[in-house]
Amino acid sequence: MDEEMNVGELLKEVAEENQTRKILEILRDCETLEDAIEKVKALLNK
Repeated sequence: MDEEMNVGELLKEVAEENQTRKILEILRDCETLEDAIEKVKALLNK
């Protein structure tokens, strides 16, 4: 049972890291803060 929990926790951690990478990429590509905010909101609403 502990092993299953650890796998779940690992999957959650990897998903969060990937989400952070996506957000950082959005921030790099945007010219304005407002544009970045809108794109991050859209990503989170998927």
